[in-house]
Amino acid sequence: MQSIGVSREKAKIIFILPTPPKGQYRLNKDSELSEVAVENIISQDGNHWRKILTIMAKLSCNTDDWRNYRDSELLTQHERIEFKTPMQFNADKSYFLCGQAMQQNVTEQTSLHGWQALNEKGSLLVKANLILCPYLDYRQFPNTDIEAVRLYRHSAKIT
Repeated sequence: MQSIGVSREKAKIIFILPTPPKGQYRLNKDSELSEVAVENIISQDGNHWRKILTIMAKLSCNTDDWRNYRDSELLTQHERIEFKTPMQFNADKSYFLCGQAMQQNVTEQTSLHGWQALNEKGSLLVKANLILCPYLDYRQFPNTDIEAVRLYRHSAKIT
């Protein structure tokens, strides 16, 4: 599986994760899961993916109704999940590089000079539309960090 969600062209938010869900999914010719049903991913891949999708919804939703957004709109309107770090980042999209494995290519190519830390641990770094964040797990990415990212995206007027 290469990706989940809307097309790269339509996506405004791209989450880059190290591993795809392991369930049995019908993929298109490009190995993409484009007809997404969040409840299907949760039912096949369990609580781990429910947590991932919940954090994505909290980061993507413009209101506090993230539950409804997760269940009805997530990955069908503006979001895409990719499982490989892109070679190029478009300025009109937000990129969440989730976990150290996915951040390695970016941090090897650029110094961390100019990156802004959004939390005291330094595990949440931003530079324009690039967001280096922990893996999407509540132990690593608590609600306080989710709120910091939401405030940053809103104040920087990032999609």
